[in-house]
Amino acid sequence: MTVGFAVFLLAVVLGYWLLPRRLRMWWLFGASILFYASWNVGYVPAFLLLIGGNYLLGLAAAGRHARAATIAAVLIDLAVLGVFKYLDIALGSSASLISQVTGEPLEWGGLGLVLPLAISFVTFTLIGYIVDVYRGAEPERDPLRFAVFIAFFPRVLAGPIMRGHEFLPQLRFDRRFSLVLVHMAVPLLVSGLLKKALADQLGPVVRDGVADIGSLSSVALAAIAIAWTFQLYLDFAGYTDMARGSARLLGIGVSRNFDWPYRALSMAEFWHRWHMTLGAWLRDYLYFPLGGSRHGGPRTYLNLMVTMTLAGLWHGAGAGYVAWGVLQGLGLSVNRWWRRLPSHPVLPLPLPLSWVVTFAFVVLARVPFVAPDLGAAADFYLRMLVPHGGSMPSLALVVTLAVFILGQWTGWERLARRLAPKRTMRRWFAYGVAVAVSLVLLPSGVPDFIYQQF
Repeated sequence: MTVGFAVFLLAVVLGYWLLPRRLRMWWLFGASILFYASWNVGYVPAFLLLIGGNYLLGLAAAGRHARAATIAAVLIDLAVLGVFKYLDIALGSSASLISQVTGEPLEWGGLGLVLPLAISFVTFTLIGYIVDVYRGAEPERDPLRFAVFIAFFPRVLAGPIMRGHEFLPQLRFDRRFSLVLVHMAVPLLVSGLLKKALADQLGPVVRDGVADIGSLSSVALAAIAIAWTFQLYLDFAGYTDMARGSARLLGIGVSRNFDWPYRALSMAEFWHRWHMTLGAWLRDYLYFPLGGSRHGGPRTYLNLMVTMTLAGLWHGAGAGYVAWGVLQGLGLSVNRWWRRLPSHPVLPLPLPLSWVVTFAFVVLARVPFVAPDLGAAADFYLRMLVPHGGSMPSLALVVTLAVFILGQWTGWERLARRLAPKRTMRRWFAYGVAVAVSLVLLPSGVPDFIYQQF
């Protein structure tokens, strides 16, 4: 959270509660568009056109031509996502392939398109809304409320991916300001700020480690992989906490997106705890329509593989993202196969071993996500899994990662509630300490949120 955003949020919150109720939606819409325009004003007209087109198609999806409207909306939204996210890579790859075949260099390359802000999250929200209407949900008939639903500034950057029935009804209530909203928002804002600060401390360690794989020992590479795993979580969960806290100040609830994912004892449980709204979206709009688990083991494993491979492709067209998706599909398939073995109820894995196996798989599967290409990822795996010498991780990094891992113990939450009960001075003192620590740890130029690029 930068100073600029803090000032912007304060102005939006004050204006929202001071304005008459009939003007509040206009205020939220204007603030959201201004927030979007602060990144790239040139894309605002296209963003508004995308919102308007989906609003009209959403109405049509509840009418006589529901199927045609739904297909049109989904194809348009996927086309927008495809053009901006994958066209440049496709053009560059095809030019390179043709040049290798013909031996003649080609002039064409990518179009140099700048990726619109949070295009993946916006398109998934729109597709989910249209499909829900087609399935029988009531469409939103107020274009202003619909626009706020899509453009709502706290969650436009990186979700969570909310459904219309979760968000839209909240915009119809006659809300009044209450200090309860502050009590709900402050813990989330403080938590998000601290998580972002910790993520930014790990960022340079991960970046330098990935750039210098050859000089690091196996132990150091394992530490880098674990550091990346925690950096990604702290950065993304920090954004989500701040989004939820900002929305709470406006009297709006935003879905949880994380539930201590690194406590998971299986890959299935991990995906119930990690990026929960994406997992639910993939389940409801992709895995279930493919057939889910209704057609026997082989078909179920195929559906899991297809779903998670497309989840990797959703993150980006790079081979590393696809490899990550394939690994997730394999992890879920093996998890399902193991749970259905006849001996499983008799000989389940001990809980500590279940945690170690799950966490290790999550860490290993994340390597292609951060490596610059598959060759670098393969080199990373080889040097990490085959013991060899080189630079060792710093004591500070080892201690930090040990603290993060030990922090997954559930008892810490009970201890924190006992030491600093809610709505007491001790709790507010703890918030103050957390903010002070965050401000010390935050770098001078705060990096963007990692998932903002998606």
